Amino acid sequence: METERIDSLLEHYLQLLHEYTTLRAELSGLQASVYQNIARANFCAERGMRYGQDYYDDRMQASRRLAIASGDSGAHKFHVCTVEPASQPSGTDVIVSGPERGDSLCEVVNDGGELQHGEQDAKPVKKQKKKDPLHWFGILAPMPLRQAQGQSIKAVEQVIPKLVAINAEMAEVEIEVRRARKRRVKTEAAAQKQQESVTNKEIVA
Repeated sequence: METERIDSLLEHYLQLLHEYTTLRAELSGLQASVYQNIARANFCAERGMRYGQDYYDDRMQASRRLAIASGDSGAHKFHVCTVEPASQPSGTDVIVSGPERGDSLCEVVNDGGELQHGEQDAKPVKKQKKKDPLHWFGILAPMPLRQAQGQSIKAVEQVIPKLVAINAEMAEVEIEVRRARKRRVKTEAAAQKQQESVTNKEIVA
């Protein structure tokens, strides 16, 4: 029984490993494309202009936040939610979108990173106009820079949360495999001890 359980867990682990490897390859491709597009944008930029940290706005705030929750099976769920800073100095940011609309994970997150679920009373706050970080480099940002932004968003919103979730699930499966192997060893030891006891009784008889 335990052997079948171990085989099932190992089969599931191999499936997760395949998904993890595929996502890692996709993430590496996205990162390489981001750096290539930034290099293209710098190559075509005007004299003295360089797209990098020198033009970052010191007042920048996180536009996306990570929400974590435990699933029914004990595995963790990871969601990246888009944030718009509130205009009121209440320290509360409004989650305006997420991978699952209507999910309580992507509703309200305060400035301390604490998740406030939909059941709690939250005062309505006025939203500010969404600011595009590309405007730090001027209104007419080059196309390679926009492509780099889109690829970075895809990596942060889609690939990385899946990678983290699969990695956490793989760790859970490894723990289950070790527990199942320990139970199998104990069962085999108990069965061998019982067999030896029966044999000794037969010899005495």
